[in-house]
Amino acid sequence: MAVLTIMFALGGGPAGYAKAAEAEPGGLKAEQCAAETGQLFINEGRYEHAIREFTCVIKARPTGVEGYRGRIEAELLLGRYSDAYRDYARVTALVLPAHPDAEETILAGYAARLAVSPEDIPALTGASFARWVFFDYAQAIHLLNRLLDIRPNDVYGALFRGSSRLLRGATRAEGMADLERAIALAPQSADVRFIVADAYTYGQPDPERAFAEASLALAWGLDTPRVHAILASAYLAFGDDLAAAVHIQRHIELVTTELLTTSPLAAGASLSLDLAPGRTYEIPVAAIAGETISIVTSSRDFYDSILVLLAPDGTPVLGSDDYKQYFAGFEWIAGETGTYRLRVTSFESVNTGTLVVTRD
Repeated sequence: MAVLTIMFALGGGPAGYAKAAEAEPGGLKAEQCAAETGQLFINEGRYEHAIREFTCVIKARPTGVEGYRGRIEAELLLGRYSDAYRDYARVTALVLPAHPDAEETILAGYAARLAVSPEDIPALTGASFARWVFFDYAQAIHLLNRLLDIRPNDVYGALFRGSSRLLRGATRAEGMADLERAIALAPQSADVRFIVADAYTYGQPDPERAFAEASLALAWGLDTPRVHAILASAYLAFGDDLAAAVHIQRHIELVTTELLTTSPLAAGASLSLDLAPGRTYEIPVAAIAGETISIVTSSRDFYDSILVLLAPDGTPVLGSDDYKQYFAGFEWIAGETGTYRLRVTSFESVNTGTLVVTRD
């Protein structure tokens, strides 16, 4: 998978994208809540109140930028990094189609706040996370350095500076030290372990370390698509294709809200699939025992897909994430005669566009 295709899962399990803001806003009526009130709660350190307020804003304006931006900031300040990550997936799925300039809007807002108050902890936190999400690791590190100068024992600062250093591919020794510091500061945090696992998957590849950290994150409650993708990547590195397939199947289950069945895909044929957030396709693939099944995926609209192949009895037999660059695919010999089923979507199922699936 890509270093970061912003992850999308609602509450860690299947849920509709239309329900992205379904959490009750603490009894507030939609017309009574405002992003300004949510930001005031953040500035007062009342982060749970801020989350409720921004959730209300999102419910009233599901494709607006500021509701998600504010809720992400409050989640980060509470140490709920996985939730913040998931909310940026919602930005990709729901906000960007309506507001293509959402990234620029978020960054400009943080720049304005920091120009007025350079040591604003919430602004430094939110701005650095936005830079991290948008792959701008150099700027993320710059902001995180400022944050850590003010608060040397900030868990978020150490964790995400370490991640940014590894993902950028520079000062890796210092990055690993930052990650260890974050673990020492919050050893029981599933969210910390998740970000460490991510860094050791996509920044400084270490499958054993990534597997250990992601396993802790999962055991401690983060049953999310990203965690399962990390575990699948580790199992593929270990050569355990069946275990990897189980985790990729779970990843797809968590992001799927609409499952559509296509016509069968014969050898030498292609299908063009119209993807939308939450949509997964199931493609019948007939095969004879001993036959080589070769599948590739591609798109001009996005760059990351994921798939799992189910045996005729429904059990997963293989999964694929990064087969060619970030696109899923495989070449595999069928173990039995029958109709296999291929489930395929974009990674995290956040993208809109055409996905082409070809059987050679």
